[in-house]
Amino acid sequence: MSASPTPEEDAAIAALQAALRAEYAAIHGYGFIGARSRETRARAHVDLDAHRGLRDRLRAELVERDAEPVAAESAYALPEQDDTGALTAFAVRLEETTAQAYLELSAVPDQRLRDLAARSLQSATVRSLVWGAQLAAFPGFPGGAPGA
Repeated sequence: MSASPTPEEDAAIAALQAALRAEYAAIHGYGFIGARSRETRARAHVDLDAHRGLRDRLRAELVERDAEPVAAESAYALPEQDDTGALTAFAVRLEETTAQAYLELSAVPDQRLRDLAARSLQSATVRSLVWGAQLAAFPGFPGGAPGA
């Protein structure tokens, strides 16, 4: 990275950091889901591993840009209930949050990051569908549509 980053590079770093924050929350959330539900434990562990891989990829992208990756929070919001329905809805929200972060990342000029964002948005959408979400017309947009 140059001594003075361009506005495009600043935007890429900010979007990477936001996606990394979403991945940290997903990792924490799936650890909670896996610990609380026998019915969804195996699926939660598969998704936990997917999010760990994405976290590592985002951290590497930031380090490559000489940016310090944000640290994980010490705690994240968790559902008040731990029945299967509440945990399933929580998993859908985790995937919607990561999808939104990747939608933001897809707006950066760097083609490699846009590719990463598109693939990650697609994966988050598929994971949310597996957890029982309805397919939104525009995955990643809050409310499933621009301006919703």
